[in-house]
Amino acid sequence: MSDAVRAYHQLSKHRPGQFAAGPGQLDWATQPAPFRRYAGTRLIELWQRPQEESPAYDALFAAPLGPPAPCNRASISQLLYDSLGLSAWKEAGGSRWALRVNPSSGNLHPTEAYLLLPAGSLEDGALLAHYCADAHALEVRAELPAALATQLSAALPAGGCLLALASIPWREAWKYGERAYRYCQHDLGHALAAVAIAASALGWQVRLLRGVAEVQLDAVFGLDRDGFHEAEHSDCLLWIGPPQARAFGLPAPVLDSLAALELAGTPNRLSRQYREWPELARVQALCRAPALPAAPWLAAPGRAQSDNPGLPLRPLLHRRRSAQAMDGQAGISAELLYAWLQRVLPANSPVPFALSGEPAQVDLLLFVHRVQGLMPGLYWLARVDGQAQPGLREDFSWQRVHDELPLYRLLEGDARGLAAFLSCGQDIASDGCVALAMLARFDAALADGAWRYPRLYWECGQIGQLLYLEAEAAGLSATGIGCYFDDALHELLGLADSRWQSLYHFTLGRAVWDERLTSLPAYEQPRRPPQP
Repeated sequence: MSDAVRAYHQLSKHRPGQFAAGPGQLDWATQPAPFRRYAGTRLIELWQRPQEESPAYDALFAAPLGPPAPCNRASISQLLYDSLGLSAWKEAGGSRWALRVNPSSGNLHPTEAYLLLPAGSLEDGALLAHYCADAHALEVRAELPAALATQLSAALPAGGCLLALASIPWREAWKYGERAYRYCQHDLGHALAAVAIAASALGWQVRLLRGVAEVQLDAVFGLDRDGFHEAEHSDCLLWIGPPQARAFGLPAPVLDSLAALELAGTPNRLSRQYREWPELARVQALCRAPALPAAPWLAAPGRAQSDNPGLPLRPLLHRRRSAQAMDGQAGISAELLYAWLQRVLPANSPVPFALSGEPAQVDLLLFVHRVQGLMPGLYWLARVDGQAQPGLREDFSWQRVHDELPLYRLLEGDARGLAAFLSCGQDIASDGCVALAMLARFDAALADGAWRYPRLYWECGQIGQLLYLEAEAAGLSATGIGCYFDDALHELLGLADSRWQSLYHFTLGRAVWDERLTSLPAYEQPRRPPQP
């Protein structure tokens, strides 16, 4: 299977003059609907508190904040509002579209969310529900029978719930073709980090339940049943609740009973027409994780940074935007860049990097453009093991430039043109203060199995989510870049094999915003929980 995954990875690479296969042009008449809905389901409205009622931004990356909130309608509402909900509507030229708290490539949003709520979480009994971001509400797909509800509560620690994330590849393939699988997994990583951060603000832990095969999750949440015009696949199942000392799972009888439930609702059709991309279906099937052994859950607390003292979290979460252009002039201090890089070290931010229980595999190659106190050029952040990496270009100096950070200068010089060229000729990579490429230990990860391939993208998405928030905290902006010339970047590094593969590009700087766009509130009338 590893060879087949490698074949897809080669097939989906962009090269100068030869991009990965795509639709060629956008057929706006078949653009997928951005929201999954289930007709005929009962709707439970959720609430949202004012964003100003917020914990401090810096405090929550080291460990969940304070005592865990009770798992109830108010806390579940807040979790989803702060991680997967809408952040605004935009209008221009007669068109209207939504923005969300969690970023997405092309604002296409392939990620969907489903919840298993034990009895007592809401006013109702135990439920299986789908989250509707456009309405900030839950669609009830099943009310669990009393016996199954009791079994579910017995299998889970008290005070928490389960959240499943799934992907609809067609939403990305409509625009990006065969490269769409990559972008679905980037988005999944962003969503994982967004959920972990929002949960930490409630005193909750988020951990991946590895013991359930992804194919079985499809059955549990009804994604393998008739009625779906466009395929949807479960990617992961998460425990969200009070921190636990050891991993746990769902017994087979509970999973079987959930898979046998009669489900309410008919999934909406997202497009008038639907084009199959065989390579996407093939790599999706290859990379689905089997039931895996449990991994340690309790990571040592990270280093609590205070680079933004007093800055509230929730306004940042809802203000975050992906920049479409950078001004090409603004600069930052080296101290600010170092703070950003400290944030993305796994040991400093167990929230979100401890979520999967898997070791970090991604280092960062930096293109430093305008950073006062740091020479322009190429730099390497050895975030996995802190060490200089042998086997790359002989003329790399590997000069360490910081006492605490494993940051190494490789080459000095103006890297702006190089950054733009490698990011498919996009000026946004040269006009930011700094751009970067996320490089994964590809061979080492795939040695564990094909299921590790998408999880490399998850880690990249998690890094990207933290960088988005760090930029917003500094009054700047960021954007993820999914279009880049894979092998051209590897040639820059002197790579003659696949030990390292570039999986995501990113840039940070001062954005130039389109003043023709009108911004409207995410939800017309905020629904606040009743006061006690």
